[in-house]
Amino acid sequence: MKHFFCFFFLLLLSLTSAHAERRVALVIGNSGYANVAELKNPYNDAKGMSDKLTDLGFDVVTGLDLSLRDMRQTVREFIKKLDNADLALFFYAGHGIQVNGENYLVPVDAELSTHLDLDFEALPANLVLNAMEQSTKVNLVFLDACRNNPFTENLARSMGTRSSAVGRGLAKIGSGVGSLVSFATQPGNVALDGDGENSPFTTALIKHLGTPGQDITRDLVMVRRDVLEATKGQQVPWDNSSLTGEVILKQLEMVQPVEPEKPAINPQIELAYWDSIKSGESIAYFETYLTRYPEGQFADIAKIRIDELKSRSEAEAARNAKPDTSAEIAFWQSIQNATRPEMYETYLEQYPDGIYAKLARLNISSLQQQAEAAATAAAAAKAAKAADASNSTSPAQEITVAALPQQETVSTEPAPAIVPSTSSRSLSPEELATAMQTELNRLGCSVGRVDGDWGNRSRQALRTFSREAGVDLASLDPDPSILDRLKQSTGRVCPLTCGRNQELKNGKCIAVRQETPSKSNEKSNSTKTAQSSGACPADPTASSRRLVSFNYRQITAVATHPCGRQVICNKPQSNVHPFKCFWK
Repeated sequence: MKHFFCFFFLLLLSLTSAHAERRVALVIGNSGYANVAELKNPYNDAKGMSDKLTDLGFDVVTGLDLSLRDMRQTVREFIKKLDNADLALFFYAGHGIQVNGENYLVPVDAELSTHLDLDFEALPANLVLNAMEQSTKVNLVFLDACRNNPFTENLARSMGTRSSAVGRGLAKIGSGVGSLVSFATQPGNVALDGDGENSPFTTALIKHLGTPGQDITRDLVMVRRDVLEATKGQQVPWDNSSLTGEVILKQLEMVQPVEPEKPAINPQIELAYWDSIKSGESIAYFETYLTRYPEGQFADIAKIRIDELKSRSEAEAARNAKPDTSAEIAFWQSIQNATRPEMYETYLEQYPDGIYAKLARLNISSLQQQAEAAATAAAAAKAAKAADASNSTSPAQEITVAALPQQETVSTEPAPAIVPSTSSRSLSPEELATAMQTELNRLGCSVGRVDGDWGNRSRQALRTFSREAGVDLASLDPDPSILDRLKQSTGRVCPLTCGRNQELKNGKCIAVRQETPSKSNEKSNSTKTAQSSGACPADPTASSRRLVSFNYRQITAVATHPCGRQVICNKPQSNVHPFKCFWK
């Protein structure tokens, strides 16, 4: 189909060019001279050239055996047609004379007894050439007028000592830009009439002029070869050209190629072929099918399979290109709860652009700030102790006061707004989730494995932190402000939950020794426990405030309620809400 469109375009272009170009031609052939012997070829030469040029698309003005008056009239008719012409051609066959380097075309009624008769009885060749060059950009001139001329002897005899001015044959003609002048033979030589109906030169012109797709200069090379062969080397056609481009009198005809008939497709063979490749995992299988059956029954499915295989191949290549981070993740998990900056600095030395690089730098900064704050607090405590020592009374007057448990106070002031730090805002979503999971594990709100995947377990841990710390959170999703709130918390916030057959002692889960009760007292023990449990209040927090006490480091306390059950109380880091108690 592609070749068909190219052919159609070239054909249309050639036809457009041929119709757009306007060509005119002047053809004159003088054979029947009244005052000298008659020439046998020029008449036939002119008729043959007129028919040839008409076939080549020329508007031809033809004159045969013309007198001087008829020649001038014919030339005038031709000159009128030169307006708006793209190509002009002049062919002359008959007698011609050169005198003083000027060429003259001789009409059939000329006598030319003396040299004074030239201006009155002959037509200057330049009259036609000048008119063509002034009106048309491309001009072709063919002169078959170099015959042995009896008028030359009469003129030479009448001119006496000036007879040398009468030359043999025609003189060389200088051509203007865009013109070509072709002579039947070289300047100063005479052409032969030959033995046929046309002269050797005109015979070759009619044969080769307008060879399809061939430039005019190539046409004349073939003309020269034929003339040399016909005259056995006695006559050599000659031309003088100042053309600026190719002149092709007949475009090469484009023949539409016959497309071979496509063989009929056997649906059974196609189906068998498809069954053999449909489960294949190679793109080449389906591309081969589309090449053989571009419009086949399964062409659409083959294209879809090609797209699927390409997508799968690209995804696999992307996975292979992704570096293995398992070693880095294992390294980070081993140090993620470290309290020494050196551990995170070691990670950064090994993985300066690692997954947790930003988080490691944040932890280093946080630990350094904590160290600076601890040093400042220690210095302040030391100074306060020294001041108390200087202001203390004598030992005899000192009064020892028993330390009482600090009463929990409920603050009525709203919690201060938390503004996310710049470092928290710069974390990516995965880094933010990883940092929050790390902090929740540090505060005892277990999220399990720290992997940056914020799932239900992470949300449950954050919900527990919110409840135990008395912090109202707008969302359970990762947020820079929540991360900063987690970092501000110290110690354990979420209660330690012991498993079955374990009890909480001194902040640790310890296994309880199980004794097998005897059958005799099993029923009494269960009855006693049920009675004791039934006597305990529903809210353990309100009835346990006077039973437990905390020191400044303690966050969990265990006591036995008067009803017989143990109660566990957790102290939050914030004083906004009081501690909460749960039945064990």
